[in-house]
Amino acid sequence: MKTILPIIAILFGLLTTERSSSQTLTNVGATITVTGGGLFFVSGPTLIKAGRIDGLDLARLEFDGPVRIEKGGLYLFKDCFGLITGDLDITIDGTCWRYRPGILTVEGTIYNDGELNNDGEIIIGKP
Repeated sequence: MKTILPIIAILFGLLTTERSSSQTLTNVGATITVTGGGLFFVSGPTLIKAGRIDGLDLARLEFDGPVRIEKGGLYLFKDCFGLITGDLDITIDGTCWRYRPGILTVEGTIYNDGELNNDGEIIIGKP
């Protein structure tokens, strides 16, 4: 019994470490551009305090978590595909533009107090 408890404790520690690992992206003024079919993936929350994230020319922007735009924006041009598995929160100074003909899927809820422009397609909710 004494040898089983340390093994269980080690296994529990390994499992909880794996589950808690994620990224957090905070943009405080940079311009991030993804183009040419590139993939931009964030595993965790994304906060745009200033600056912008641009997706162009068949790029894929995938956010596995919530996205909050406080000031600055998220811009999906042409055939760019966007996926947000959490909520999209656009504050009064934030901007999210989805140009045609691409798609933005938000599996959570969209909270918009800023500017949300959609010339393409925005899908809300899980498929």
